[in-house]
Amino acid sequence: MDTSEWIARCSARLHAQWPRLHREQRDEVARDLWQDQRWRLIDPEVAVVQWLRQGIPTPAGSDQR
Repeated sequence: MDTSEWIARCSARLHAQWPRLHREQRDEVARDLWQDQRWRLIDPEVAVVQWLRQGIPTPAGSDQR
């Protein structure tokens, strides 16, 4: 799958999961995900779901009490 197809499919899945996000923002997130090899190596629809499941990241070594 080429880059543009992966990004388009990723953006479409983002829309399904996050419908209020503007298209330009979805496309930007999709491009950002494509830049990370761990997401690029899996189907874009799966990548979106797994990425969203991560929640809000916390800085490494932070106290989570």
